[in-house]
Formats: sequence, structure tokens, C-alpha cells
Amino acid sequence: MSKSQNERQPTAGNAAAPVAEEESALPLNPLLVTNLPERSEQSLRRPSSELARATRPAFLNNGQSPVEWSEADWAHMEDNREDIFDRAAIMEQLDPTSFLRDGYAVFERIMKPAAIALWTAALKHGQTFNDTLLTADWSEVDWPGLGRDQPEQFLTTPEIAAALGTSQKVPHSTDRAGARTLRQHSVFAEYFPAGHVAFLMNVLTHPQMLELQQLCLGCDNIYFDHNQLLTRPGGYAGGPWHSHKIGGGHDDCGVATLEEYRAQPNMVLNLCYPEGFAAADDGGLKIIRGSHLYRDADCRAVDDEAMQTGWMSGRLHPVTGAPLKIEHLELPPGSVVCCLSHAAHAVASKAAGKATRWCSLYCYKKADDVSTVVEPPTAVPPVWALKAQRGELPAVLGELLRPSYDRALTGRSS
Repeated sequence: MSKSQNERQPTAGNAAAPVAEEESALPLNPLLVTNLPERSEQSLRRPSSELARATRPAFLNNGQSPVEWSEADWAHMEDNREDIFDRAAIMEQLDPTSFLRDGYAVFERIMKPAAIALWTAALKHGQTFNDTLLTADWSEVDWPGLGRDQPEQFLTTPEIAAALGTSQKVPHSTDRAGARTLRQHSVFAEYFPAGHVAFLMNVLTHPQMLELQQLCLGCDNIYFDHNQLLTRPGGYAGGPWHSHKIGGGHDDCGVATLEEYRAQPNMVLNLCYPEGFAAADDGGLKIIRGSHLYRDADCRAVDDEAMQTGWMSGRLHPVTGAPLKIEHLELPPGSVVCCLSHAAHAVASKAAGKATRWCSLYCYKKADDVSTVVEPPTAVPPVWALKAQRGELPAVLGELLRPSYDRALTGRSS
């Protein structure tokens, strides 16, 4: 590994001045924000091609990054699509009533054999881009092109080592080292990997993936929220229990009936496991059936014991009346779990010496049935929002990304 990033001082000709935390990165969904700081406004007035280049430093060596695709590249993807899912297998396993009642659905062996191989290779490719960025010299990043000054210090050697070969380990609580800026702009491939790897973009916009979302959300009009790599190598200690907000006043507002829940601006987390996982010590998914109906966006616990003695204690499934319990899933290769975002979930540990568990997350959402408002996405990189707003993307992708810029659709002032 190259020497730690905090040992690389900015060059004399590009010295970094201190940057106020609130000025160091664009706000979330900047195209929906009025009265942006002038520096942010300037960064969004440029051609999207310039911002795209800033998000792909030369050291990533990614000449085929979808963020820089031409119209011919998009057409090539469309013309060469093949099935990624076995639709018959999906329909055999789909039970919309159970999905809404329990908060998740498991679809086993629905990936086509060729898709399993391509999906696994794509996730490995995305992790390679992530690791390349971690070990690179961040003074070579076009920081002004990303709308901020170069940080005074970058990541430390221990921080780099902890994040290599895995995901969700780069410190983002502040923009001290510029990591928050790199995350927001998806310079890190683990955040919006579809913008780095062609096959993952194919999945994001694939008619079979979109149909699955329509079936789960019970509507035709669906939108994109976020996309991540979820890489879990051997020795992974496990992930804590948590749930996710959906916004629109539907979080922490009491237990919902099935009809109330169905009408909300729900989000579906699609956890895609091309190689599957075992039930124990394999980085597998854990979930609590019926927990989503509590709509508790602050459902947190460090481990199973804390969950059982804390948040779960005394709670029953709001529909069936059964005591809530933790389920440790076990999935064969080519499986997908669709999970409503309020559902409490966690990740099991991965035994040392075991092969990496590969997973990609695609999250889609629907409008609120009552207000017709679509909540803004949690992680669309600004360059992709700009491209969508300017009509530079294929129609399907532009529509999926519309909540990242459309103020009328998202209930923002026009």
C-alpha cells in the first residue's frame, strides 16, 4: 500500500485553505434546494461532462464508466440486454399480501446462470475501483471540480486499511478528509456502483428489475432512491440492527394498518446475492417479520441480544399477533430479498477465512397515494441529477431519477 494519505501534503501550488464543514460539500439533492451557496450554484451550471470527469479521476482507469457514456453506449446496452431473472420463478414465489404483512419477500434462485456470473464479476469490479481510490493519492482528485477546496489532510493508514476489501467503512461523519464529498459524488464506487460498472447500470434500468419493483410496490410508477455495494469479507464482525426512514410524515407515527402502510411513499430495498450465503457466520441477512408496521425509524440495537431485550421486548406482529422474532436467512445462489425500508434488519458476522459475500443493493420507491408526492432520493449523485434534468439520459433512467430534480413531483416550491 502507498503511504498514508494524511502524510501527503498538498503541493505548494494547490495549498488547501481551511473549509467550513457546511461549505465543504453540496447539500443532499442540490437541484431541489433554493438559494444554494454561490460556489454550489457555480458547480451546477457547468456542462455535466465536466462534472462527470471530476468524479472519475484518471487513476481509477475506468474508461467505460457509465457516467461518461455517449448516446451510442446507452443504445448498445439496450440492444444487448439479456434476461437477468427467471420471471416464472419470481411469479411462483411472489405473494403481495404476505410481502405487505411481513415486510419482506425472499426470491430464491431467480437470477439466470449467466447473470449470476456477470453480477459477481461486476461487484468484484466495483470493489476494485473502491480499493483503488482508497490507496490513491487524493491530491490528484479534482477537488475544485467537485465544488470544494482540497482537504488539509486525507485518510490515515488505519482508516484506509479498515476500508479495503469491504464497504461502509470509510469515515463519513465529517468531511474532514473529503470522504463525504467523494461519497456524495460517487467517486467511491460503493455508492452508486451502477455509475461505475456497465452490468450494474443494466440491472438498475432492466425491465425485469423494474417489473419486480412494480409488483412489490403495487404501482406502475416507480422511482430510484439509492444503490450500494454491500461487500462482506471474511472476518466481518456483523452489522447492527437498524431500519430506514421513508419521509413524508410516515416515520415514528404509530403502528399502521396494512391499507395505511400500502398507501405510504414506500421504499423497497432489493438485496441481490449472486452467490447466496449460509445461515451462520456467513455475512447473511437477519430480519424481523412484521417490524415494519411499527414504522419506527429509530429501531437500533448492536446485536441480537440487545434487540431481543430492548426494542423487540413485548412486541407482537401487528397483524398476526405472534411475538416478534429474529430470523436468520439462508439463501442459495442467485437470490434476491425485497425488504420494505421500515423493516428491522441486520447482517450476521462472517467467519475469518471465509470467502467474501457479495451483494448489491438497489432501492426504489413510489409516490404517496394521498398526496401524490414522491420523497426525494437519499443518494443520487449530483452529476446524474443534472444529466436527468437536462435530458441527457435515456427516457427510462431519466424518469427513475426525476425525484432528484423535479420540485413539483417532490412537493418542493416551483
